[in-house]
Amino acid sequence: MTIAELRQKLEEEGCSPSNYAIESRGSDAYCLMHDGKVWSIFYSERGCDSDPIFTTESQPEACTYFLELMRTQRHWHLVGVFATDAEAREFEQRVVECGAKPVRNDIPARILGVPQYRVFVLGRDIHLVKSIKQ
Repeated sequence: MTIAELRQKLEEEGCSPSNYAIESRGSDAYCLMHDGKVWSIFYSERGCDSDPIFTTESQPEACTYFLELMRTQRHWHLVGVFATDAEAREFEQRVVECGAKPVRNDIPARILGVPQYRVFVLGRDIHLVKSIKQ
């Protein structure tokens, strides 16, 4: 598998780009980097890279390992933010009608001063809800 094929597969799988970086460093993300000789997979958090969890000289091996690693992660996609619970519930119903499963993760008023009602979907469900407008 090539880098281009890996990118395509990650998109098809509904992997959230905020969870990974390919040939660059991400912020709080798994990274796949090549130094000219070795491919390395590691986690980067707040600018600090962890020790590699996998290294190889083979691009196909690195891409395969990285794809499998990404498949083990939960990929949350924020699809709606609302001012009221009623608006969020109405949107959740539309998400269900598309065949996806909504996940709520609201932010209480004590944190931001006003509540935020947030609707997410996981993984491949992002492809089902792309046509929904808030």
